[in-house]
Formats: sequence, C-alpha cells, structure tokens
Amino acid sequence: MKKSKVGHLIIASLLVWVLVQFFFLPATCSAEPAYMITESELVTLEQNSNRQLAISSQLAVELQTAREQLIVSDQELTEAKLQKELLQKQLTDVLNSSKKQENLQKEILKSLPPSAPRVLREIGAKINVDHYVTGISYGVSRRIGSKYIGFRGEYDWQDKKTGVWVTYAY
Repeated sequence: MKKSKVGHLIIASLLVWVLVQFFFLPATCSAEPAYMITESELVTLEQNSNRQLAISSQLAVELQTAREQLIVSDQELTEAKLQKELLQKQLTDVLNSSKKQENLQKEILKSLPPSAPRVLREIGAKINVDHYVTGISYGVSRRIGSKYIGFRGEYDWQDKKTGVWVTYAY
C-alpha cells in the first residue's frame, strides 16, 4: 500500500503542478514584458500631470473670459448697429428737411420782389444857387450783375442847352 500512496502523492503533486501552470503560465507567457516605473519617473509623471492640469485650468479660465468678451462684443455690435440705423434715419430726416427748406426758400425768393430793381428810372431838377429850377433831367439805368449802366439826358431852359450822359453806378 505504500506504493500506491507514493503513486497517488506523485500524481497529486503533478496535478497541482499542472493546475498551477495552467493558471499562472498563460498570464506570464502571453503578457508583454512588464516595465517597472521608478520613483523618480513616477514623480516626473505626477509633476507633468499637475502642470497639464494647471494649463487646462488656465485655458478653461481664458476660454470663459473669451466667451464673456464675445457676449459683450456681440452686445456692443448690436448697440452699434442700432445706433448706426438711428443716425442714418436722422441723417435722412435732416437731408429731407434741408431739401424742404431749400425749396421753400426758392419759393419765397420767387415771390419777393427783387431788392434791387433791374431798371432804374430817375427824374431830376437842375437848381441854381438862388434855388431856382433851371432845368430837368431824365435817366434810365439797367442792372448788370450788381452794377448799373445807363443814359441820362438833360435840358437847361435857362441856358437853352441839352446834354447826354452815360452813367455807371456801383
């Protein structure tokens, strides 16, 4: 019986060995070679991760600031567009009012008599030193621009003389 106990013991140990190999061998054989991270590499990875988190937080803050600025810019743009439309409307109103005033002024100018007549007629009396009327004159002048050019004729009945004058008034 001793032989059978030894045989069973050999078979049992072989079976345990096979089972151990079955569970652990595929894991070690099929796994890629493991790399052991050193403590300094772990510290470097942690520092890099912390830097990336800080950069990510800073970028999130900058993104939020940019979004807020975009909202403000959109509001200012909307206000500027409204102000532009208002100014354009006011400009159109002023131009229309100016045209109306100009037309009204033209109508008023047409209805008013000219301030300086186109033709001036004059009648004059020649007086001597003793305040006696000794002659008479008559003249006609035409406006050319802002000046008058004309003729005047006179007769002196005391001296029995006539005269003709060319006149220029400015």
